[in-house]
Amino acid sequence: MASWGGAEENELDNRNQQRSFALAGKVSTLRSLALDIENEAYEHNRLLDGMGNDFTSSDSLMGGSINRVKNLLTSGRQNRKVMCYMAGFNLCIFMVWFFLFAYF
Repeated sequence: MASWGGAEENELDNRNQQRSFALAGKVSTLRSLALDIENEAYEHNRLLDGMGNDFTSSDSLMGGSINRVKNLLTSGRQNRKVMCYMAGFNLCIFMVWFFLFAYF
């Protein structure tokens, strides 16, 4: 059995220290990446919760608008004419915007 000399032990000890420092650096990098991922996930969850609230409010707004249109359609002949004029006006505005943005 060979005995280890001082030079070999020092060399092995130096290599072990270098590898442990390299490993500590990698662990530190992984830890910072994990914290970044955690913060990003928290921000995304907060954003998604806010979007859920926005969609809920827009759903109630659209429901109210649809109810008003239904009431307008069922109320009488004069309101139907106004509704047709408004629909035509909106269609014309949409077509103008479409052609403006499509060709310019």
